[in-house]
Amino acid sequence: MLTTGIASILHRDTIAVIVGAKTFERGEQCFTGKRVLEVEAARGELRGKVKPSEAGRAHYMCRIWLREEGVAYECTCPIGVQRQFCKHAVAIALHHLATERADAERGLGVLKEAMLTLTQPALVDGLLQLARRDQELADSLKRMCLDALSRGT
Repeated sequence: MLTTGIASILHRDTIAVIVGAKTFERGEQCFTGKRVLEVEAARGELRGKVKPSEAGRAHYMCRIWLREEGVAYECTCPIGVQRQFCKHAVAIALHHLATERADAERGLGVLKEAMLTLTQPALVDGLLQLARRDQELADSLKRMCLDALSRGT
C-alpha cells in the first residue's frame, strides 16, 4: 500500500533535507503550536488542514503524495501555490509521524499486558521458537540475558 511508502519516506531527517532547515523549523513550530487541525492518510497520500497564524484567514489545505519522481506536495498557502514544500506540509507530515508513533506505543502496551498473562515457561518457549527463525532476535535475547546476569538480576 502506498501509505506505507509515504511513512517509510517521511522521516524527520528526510523532511528536513527536502525542505531545508528554516522551513523545517517553521513547520515544526506550526506542528508544536497545535495548528494542525486534521490529517488523513489514505491511498498513498496525506491530506491535512492547518490553521493559519494570521487571524481571519481560511484554513490551509495541504496534500503530500508519492510519484515515481519522488514526493509531491501542494498547499493552498502562498508558498504552496508556488509549488514549494511549505511549513504546512512539514506540519502535517510531523503530525502523521507523531500519530503513528503513538499508535505503535499503544500497540506495545497491549502486547505487554498480553505477555504478562503468559506463564514464564510459555513465554521462554515462545521466544526460543522465534529466536530459532530470527538470528537477530536470538542475538538480542542473548545480550539481554548476559546484561541481566552481569547486573545480578
